[in-house]
Amino acid sequence: MDLPGSELFYAIAALSMAFVSFTSIVVVLHQGTGKPLSPIYVLLTQVYCEMGLMATAIAMIAPVLAVWGIGEDLVWRISSAIAFAILAPYLAFYPKRRRAAAPGEKPPLRMYFFINLGVVAAVLLCLNVIGSPLKPGPGPIAITAAYMLSFAAFVFLRRYALFLQE
Repeated sequence: MDLPGSELFYAIAALSMAFVSFTSIVVVLHQGTGKPLSPIYVLLTQVYCEMGLMATAIAMIAPVLAVWGIGEDLVWRISSAIAFAILAPYLAFYPKRRRAAAPGEKPPLRMYFFINLGVVAAVLLCLNVIGSPLKPGPGPIAITAAYMLSFAAFVFLRRYALFLQE
């Protein structure tokens, strides 16, 4: 079954995998400088790798379900539920992980901005699951995958800028 937006999902998945590969190489190069990784750097490295891989997984859920011949509406509902199950715990526990990695350091305002964007994506996923107010579709899933990749890329670019300054 050909799903609307399949090309976009494949593109996001490919871009996410390329991103994770590139960032992994940068981390290895950074470790090659002999400088130890601080706890916050370790966390941020985990964040962009985890979020990049989660973006890949979320982008591939609907095309994989479609192969099973499930009806289109059900594909979007199940995909949204799975994406929500991936996103919600991540959003809930990220602030705690950050506080543990950088105790005493005030989290930057941009962290709350990105968390709030994630909450918006989670709400859209829930609306897609229940099919209200719009018919279930690919939009919320694509937005969630793009959000996760964007968050990961932003964290990477901020960390990379600090790495270049060191």
